[in-house]
Amino acid sequence: MSDQYFIINIRAYLDKDKPTYIGENSLYELLSDFSCPSNPDVEYFLLHNAIEFTKKDQSITYLVFSANDASLVGYFSLAIKPISIRTTTISKTMANHTNFTNY
Repeated sequence: MSDQYFIINIRAYLDKDKPTYIGENSLYELLSDFSCPSNPDVEYFLLHNAIEFTKKDQSITYLVFSANDASLVGYFSLAIKPISIRTTTISKTMANHTNFTNY
């Protein structure tokens, strides 16, 4: 990543043993400034699910800050648990291309 941004795993804000610990309430306050008018689902996930999913080890969210003013400019989340997709909900062509098996 370039020198224009830095990334912080939100676990660093939730782990009392880390010097970056701020606690859940302060983290919610930090996240409350984030908005994504072009995709409300992206905004909703960060504001309402990211912390709980991290605490339950369902996903982990990384916050992206501007190095210039430390403002929150984005985030990305990675799922920790596998997701099952029934092949009956996708086309046969897609199932064949992605090596899904029927169950």
